[in-house]
Amino acid sequence: MVETVSDVLGGEYHELPPLSESIDLDVLEAAVTTDSPPDVTVLFTDAGLHVTVSSTETVYARPIEPGSDVSVETTRIEG
Repeated sequence: MVETVSDVLGGEYHELPPLSESIDLDVLEAAVTTDSPPDVTVLFTDAGLHVTVSSTETVYARPIEPGSDVSVETTRIEG
């Protein structure tokens, strides 16, 4: 998730504020674990981005500014 946010911002993830400043990480993990129903989605803002995380392990991030067309979507594939 942090890498997706970093990709959209064009920076290194270690330069970003801690994700825990934007969302309770324990709650996020509990909501979107692989044991969650497949339709659970969590939306929040982080580092000037709208971030969407789903229980299907998809992370989507896009800038909050209207009219910006930069976005990144990643899906973690186990294997």
